[in-house]
Order: sequence, then C-alpha cells, then structure tokens
Amino acid sequence: MKRWKWLAALLWLATLYAPAQTSVDAESKVRALERLWAEAAQFRDLKALESLFDKSLIYVHIDGRLMTKEQVLADTASVGAVEIVVESSTARAQGNAVIVVGVLRLKGIENGKPYLRHGRFVDTWLYKDGSLVCVASMTTPMQNEK
Repeated sequence: MKRWKWLAALLWLATLYAPAQTSVDAESKVRALERLWAEAAQFRDLKALESLFDKSLIYVHIDGRLMTKEQVLADTASVGAVEIVVESSTARAQGNAVIVVGVLRLKGIENGKPYLRHGRFVDTWLYKDGSLVCVASMTTPMQNEK
C-alpha cells in the first residue's frame, strides 16, 4: 500500500510543477491513477479514494445504481473482500479531460456466495486545481466466462 501512496504523491507533485502537459503525459498519469483506484478500492482505503474523486462525482455502479461520491465511499467501506483487476484500458486526452475506456474483473463474496463479474467501464478525469480527479464513472456488465 505504501507503494501506491508514494506514486500518488509523485503524480500530484508532477501536476503542480509540470509546465505543460502533453496528451501522452496526461494519459499515462490517468492510467496510473486508475491502477491506484483499483488498489485503494480493493483494500478499502477511503482516504485514497476520496482524493481521486471530485466532490461532484457521478458514478454508475456495475449493478446500475446511480451514486454520489459519498455513496461510493460508503459502499466501498461496507462491502466484503473483493479482488479488482483492470484487464485492459485505453486513455485519450481531450483538452482538459482524459477519458478512459477499459475492461475490469471483480471477484468476491456477496451474501455468502462467491461471484465473478466482468465489466466495461468509462471514466472521465479532469484537471481541477492542478490535480486530476475523476468526475464521472460508469461500468456496464459484460457476460461472464463459463
């Protein structure tokens, strides 16, 4: 967990002191932040997640629930152990925004029963006050492998 905190601090400092961000820089930073997000959610590190999400976050859960930042954090705190793996992702910078599209796998236990879910996600990140934050996220289920 210390590794991702160090990386998050480094990325934050880089956004403050970098004179001009190229599309490649922004896309690389967001891909790193996406990995941090998965790790923080897996270990239920709410402080880390809070720093990644904008206060106005709009989040569509894989089960279809529309959630605010506060609801996402509360949901993360209440769920059992879950393994989150981002299987693939592509990031594209557009002006002050970076859009990420990818595929993830969720593995855990819900109501005493194991589950495996696959989903395709779209996340929108913006530069706000010198930092990249996620302002919108949506995950839609994909058919699980048998």
